[in-house]
Amino acid sequence: MAATRHTPARTGDDQARLDALDSLLRLGMELRRHVETVAHDFGISAPQARLVVTLSEPMRMQQAAEATACEPSHLTALADQLEGAGLLTRKPDPTDRRARQLCLTTKGKALRTKLVPAVVDGAPVVGRLDGGQCGRLRSLIEMEET
Repeated sequence: MAATRHTPARTGDDQARLDALDSLLRLGMELRRHVETVAHDFGISAPQARLVVTLSEPMRMQQAAEATACEPSHLTALADQLEGAGLLTRKPDPTDRRARQLCLTTKGKALRTKLVPAVVDGAPVVGRLDGGQCGRLRSLIEMEET
């Protein structure tokens, strides 16, 4: 006789958390497809678009890697590609000449000006929220355990 696994009964809170997790996973997939589509429309990859959007001002490469959730080696490759396309430059950091900053070029700034609204306005869920709602959503997502 085959052994049967006993699954403990789920509480309402457990089910609510599972449902929320499922919704977030589905939304994540939709957001990824959205960013990939927008980036493709602009002739760049989704990771390149993420970096361009992140560079609202010059930023150290290490900070850019953290802000985009990229491994530093991957960020270097992205920077190489965007630099080759004339969209950014690397300059010495004025406070630490050992560090390098990523800076959008005039062409990169022009791209960012068009890219940001295209990414945000059409984004699933987020594109329909006002500033206050976005703040509350972000607070929930970034909530730390106490």
